[in-house]
Amino acid sequence: LGMGSYRAALFHLITHAYSKALLFLGSGSIIHSMEPVVGYSPDKSQNMVLMGGLRKHVPLTKNAFLLGTLSLCGIPPLACFWSKDEILNDSWLYSPIFGIIACSTAGLTAFYMFR
Repeated sequence: LGMGSYRAALFHLITHAYSKALLFLGSGSIIHSMEPVVGYSPDKSQNMVLMGGLRKHVPLTKNAFLLGTLSLCGIPPLACFWSKDEILNDSWLYSPIFGIIACSTAGLTAFYMFR
């Protein structure tokens, strides 16, 4: 916003919100669908150690998670790619130092999303 790219910031706010909402909805879906597998106990139903094999139990949710993660990483042709590209372009035009910092933080985002 300090660079004057309000349009790109608003676009990124919307695309990031939708992609992150997809991940949160997927988390709820996994917790709900894994209760029969791990038990209905409040301690066990949300224990991530017991929730393996998403591909087998909830393949649609796994694909939704993958789509949301790829979008947040900025993989084309997903929505966050276009908003990140706009922000990276505007930051590079404002100052190459800001462009380098923005590119490195975008790379770190892609790294920590797949950890």
